[in-house]
Amino acid sequence: MKKRREAQSSALSFMDCICCGFGAVLLLFILTAKKQITLSDTEVSQSSEALETLQAAIEEAEAKQKSLDKDISALDPQPDTNATSIAQLGAEQERLAKAIEDQAEALKALETKEQAPQQAAALDRPSADQSYLSGLQLRGPRAVILLESSGSMLGANAKEAIALIQNGQGATSEKWLRAKAATRAVLAAIPKGTLVAVFQMNERSTPLTGSQSNPYIDPYDNNALLTFLDRLDTLEAKGGADLANALQQVKQLKERASSLLLIGDGLPTAPAPSGRLLSEADRVRLFNSAMNTRPNFPFNAILFPFEGDPSAAGLFWKLSGRTNGITLIPDNDWPAL
Repeated sequence: MKKRREAQSSALSFMDCICCGFGAVLLLFILTAKKQITLSDTEVSQSSEALETLQAAIEEAEAKQKSLDKDISALDPQPDTNATSIAQLGAEQERLAKAIEDQAEALKALETKEQAPQQAAALDRPSADQSYLSGLQLRGPRAVILLESSGSMLGANAKEAIALIQNGQGATSEKWLRAKAATRAVLAAIPKGTLVAVFQMNERSTPLTGSQSNPYIDPYDNNALLTFLDRLDTLEAKGGADLANALQQVKQLKERASSLLLIGDGLPTAPAPSGRLLSEADRVRLFNSAMNTRPNFPFNAILFPFEGDPSAAGLFWKLSGRTNGITLIPDNDWPAL
């Protein structure tokens, strides 16, 4: 008589170990998955480690399921075989498959949450007002913005600007805040693929973006953008405006500008003759001197109001038309603060 094969008594203990291990992994995931993922580098790193751990757990579970399938197949399906053991093994197999499915769904959800901070950071940008800026000819691959930061940018006339400077209220000047807001709006409207260099322009011109040797940045690079915005926020308006010096610096850039935008309020006021105030005729001469640099790219301008320069708009219009640019004189409520 053929000897019966006895049921493997160790199979049930092996399944108990599998279940305990899976329970521990699932409990660890449940306790940690609810923690909110923030933008800090440390927490992003921890989230990546959790992904790796969970993926390894799934792979281990799949391997154990294959081993369990092999154990079940090895049992001789004789009529007198221990049916209870087979049923328990089958139940554990089903439970194991369900656990793998749950972990796979949890892994997918964790990957989605890990990507969320990067998407949110990419949206934290200045907003563009296309109704005003659609006509600007800021052509790529490299655009330059000159932000006039002279004392006249504080007020609608010289008397108001001088009063704000003497009272120490220049930083809160509505006109100056509008000029900064216009710079942010223009930067947000730059098409992707165009590098931008922003210079502050008073008696000297220095870059607010990048470095002195390489002022161009990608405006869609959040780190470079935030560095620029910090510099812009602390920029003060003072002194005169030397347009000739600014254009000469632009002309000397290692990578030639393909378009330019001036955000200012009128004709240049530097270098000023010593011992007397500038007349409008003096400012016209300074403008013509600046044009000796012969800009060979679209020259655009956004002019804020300033009393005492009646010829400024006409001269900038003429310059923009000759270079295929455009001059804008915004309404008093643009841009909104």
